[in-house]
Amino acid sequence: MFLSSKFRTTCQVRPISSPCRSPPATLPNPSAQNICTHIAEICKLKVDPDSISGNQNREWVEELLDKSMKLLEVCSRTWDMVTQFKERIRDVNCLLRRRKFDLRCETGIKKYNCFRKKMKKDAKLLIAGLKQADNMITSDASIAVNSDNNQLAAVIKVVSKTVPVFESLLLYFGMPISKPSRWSMLVSKLIHKGKVACEDQQEHGMMNDFQRIDEELQNLCKNGSSEQEEKMQSAKCRLETQATQIDRLETRLECMFRHLIGICVCLLNIISQ
Repeated sequence: MFLSSKFRTTCQVRPISSPCRSPPATLPNPSAQNICTHIAEICKLKVDPDSISGNQNREWVEELLDKSMKLLEVCSRTWDMVTQFKERIRDVNCLLRRRKFDLRCETGIKKYNCFRKKMKKDAKLLIAGLKQADNMITSDASIAVNSDNNQLAAVIKVVSKTVPVFESLLLYFGMPISKPSRWSMLVSKLIHKGKVACEDQQEHGMMNDFQRIDEELQNLCKNGSSEQEEKMQSAKCRLETQATQIDRLETRLECMFRHLIGICVCLLNIISQ
């Protein structure tokens, strides 16, 4: 199985622990902060590998290991994606510190847009991979786990909690910019009595942080803007805010990566008994 560069940097693994309820397909109200919080909660769960019995259905445990490895692959590639995105917004932010919007700024934004297109495409592929893993993991409720194997049940629950977190994160990365229908815009204008209020609702109510950055940078590239300097400052502030969130997300993904390695090692130990 191919793994990104993050996978090859293995380190000491923290153990994992007892589960909570089965999560929904995706997180409610996904945001960078919300996703980071859920990842942190999963990383706090612990399992004692020494307490897991080896008297398991070997074929089933091997299948669970295979699905866990798929999740590890998704985590690794998502971590790489976040690291690359952080580099792109840092490059664009450096260009926007220039006194005037020029050809270099426009070229830098075009490179950013190309990366975002690739990022969305990769996110869709990773979501497809998640669905494969989820097909088996979500069936754990129908599988009887012996009462003396609570720790294996904990492994199943930790893995099952991981799927919706990654799916929400990848959807957060890959969603196209939402455009309201003509009818919804008309209703919004009537309610808010004005086009400006409608546009403000569109910007803040229908877009996540990634989409807002994409739109602001696209607007910067439009010719003939009389508010270019103001738009540059607005985009720069948004990029700086997003960079802080991405730093935190990158750290959480590293924790999750190590955590999933711990699960895989735990399952390998069961198989080898």
